[in-house]
Amino acid sequence: MAQPDLTSHHVNYLIWRYLQESGHGDAAVSLQRAWFPNPQTLPFAPYIKTHALVSLVQKGLQYHEMESSLDKEGNHKSISPSDYFFGPEPFEIGTKPGSAESRDEAVGTDPDSPDQVARDRPVNGHAEPGKDSRKDETDSDESMEDKAQTESQPNTPDHMDEDGDVSMAEEIPELPPTLENGESSSVQIAPAKPIDLTPDTALLNPDQHVTHVVWRPRDPTVVVGAGDLFCSLWKLSMSSEPVEKKILDLKKGDTHVSTVAWDAIGEKLAVATCTDDRGTITMYNVNGDAVDLLPEVPRLITGLHWAAGSSQLIVVASNHNVSELALWDDSRRPDVFPPPQMIENQIYDLAWCGRNLAFASGEGAVYQCEVDSSIRLVKTFPSPKDNVTWDFIRCVQTESHAVAIVASGVSGSIWIPTHDILIPNAHKDKITSIDISPQFDPHRIEFASFSADGRAKVWHVHLDTKDYTNIHQLSLDSNPAITGSFSPDGYALGAASKDKLFIWNIEHPDGNLTSTWTATSPVVKKEEADRMTNGQNGHHGQNGYSTPEPHRALSWDADGKRLAYGFNKQVRSLIWFPCVNSPHADDPISQDGNYQFATMTERV
Repeated sequence: MAQPDLTSHHVNYLIWRYLQESGHGDAAVSLQRAWFPNPQTLPFAPYIKTHALVSLVQKGLQYHEMESSLDKEGNHKSISPSDYFFGPEPFEIGTKPGSAESRDEAVGTDPDSPDQVARDRPVNGHAEPGKDSRKDETDSDESMEDKAQTESQPNTPDHMDEDGDVSMAEEIPELPPTLENGESSSVQIAPAKPIDLTPDTALLNPDQHVTHVVWRPRDPTVVVGAGDLFCSLWKLSMSSEPVEKKILDLKKGDTHVSTVAWDAIGEKLAVATCTDDRGTITMYNVNGDAVDLLPEVPRLITGLHWAAGSSQLIVVASNHNVSELALWDDSRRPDVFPPPQMIENQIYDLAWCGRNLAFASGEGAVYQCEVDSSIRLVKTFPSPKDNVTWDFIRCVQTESHAVAIVASGVSGSIWIPTHDILIPNAHKDKITSIDISPQFDPHRIEFASFSADGRAKVWHVHLDTKDYTNIHQLSLDSNPAITGSFSPDGYALGAASKDKLFIWNIEHPDGNLTSTWTATSPVVKKEEADRMTNGQNGHHGQNGYSTPEPHRALSWDADGKRLAYGFNKQVRSLIWFPCVNSPHADDPISQDGNYQFATMTERV
């Protein structure tokens, strides 16, 4: 069977492994995030031996030498120093090329010194010309194999075998990997001064109140913004102005947009509208054209939740104190919704947990549902404290655990019902949002909570021992945190206040603040800011209905290189100049290493 074609994944993996084995942890982390989140999951990874890149390069140099020693007819010819792959001169750090005097001063003249031995070893995979160990190159009668052996073996470094592979000899001890689950154990780079993003904003104007912002999955050029009376799609370009496509433009009346959501692959955008406490869902394609109309739902639609790996959509609909969870399979498209799962409670938030589980949060309880061709309630977790409203929920499925985390806005408490872990009084003021880091292992997770107390906190939880630790307390300069989220690679954490945006590198021990942005227009009134919750999570208003209160919406694109941030009546685009250890230095969309963020802000 022939060898598979060489791809960038093969090359990047070899470089990634080399950086680890050489102790360049920061460089390995940067490559990992800019290229692939978990290289060890690549199918060929288990077959790659230690020092594979060096071994492969050495064999390539030997092949290059053999190829250079043959003419077009296959006859042997002499090799001149200029034929060497890396040129004729030996490479010695700290000396000027071609200067014998500088080489003597830098290396010394002791023939038994380690430096001198290193200098006598092959250069560019070859022995230096003029050395006694070099076979006379005019001997054209010997075979190619004999010539390779007689020329290369006498001067082969002690740590290489006869095939050019790097051996596991004691001269080069194997270094332990510097990476574990994306973390670097190497010396951290000192944090740079936070970059002010404010001067680099460019206005996009929907001219209506913004409540939802959603990036198209896998596409950093399309972002959707929606409000009570509109839904628009913007296509962003490096070479021209963003183009807006109005999907919906409603007049003031009984009909309003309640929520929007892309499917997992970005093929369809579901937009829910409500009229007289009845909900309708329309599907649109990436061009903003209506392509499907789902059956009517006899309640107000408060949530649309697509599964990450299928065409299934859970619709959350509420009518006062009764909620229903309806499952829609877009690949089957039935004439009516299958019988929903009824819950005698107000459901404020819902999240998928893997392919076959979903968790919903409500008044005094969290609900676990199984999902296949239907959705069924299988377990109810009563609150450890009575009458606690769980406004926000996030879930993750590890190899060993199904984890659901909920937060109460009013009480400031966090609860992990799947593991019976309660963090009472996690914040001094109400919690406005939570998010789970995409970087986790089977037994440990990290999540962030955001609060009106002006703090974003990052928590570390060991699921087996049920221990939790607050590893970061990030300040928003006394501004209440309205919402926040992790970037998809877990490198950055973004948080928004009523008129500012903060971005931290949470892998830095101190949670390095890398970038900030400040609204240039007047801020909203304090009483309005106090009513704000996450624009896409949590309940809307006291009765669970969507209200025209100010909201903040925060959404990273799939690459973690652009951010959409929305509130009130404006859309701005932002350019981020990353810090020196940012993992995205080769963003193909950016120019000169700069990153673009689409940002929605306020206009009075």
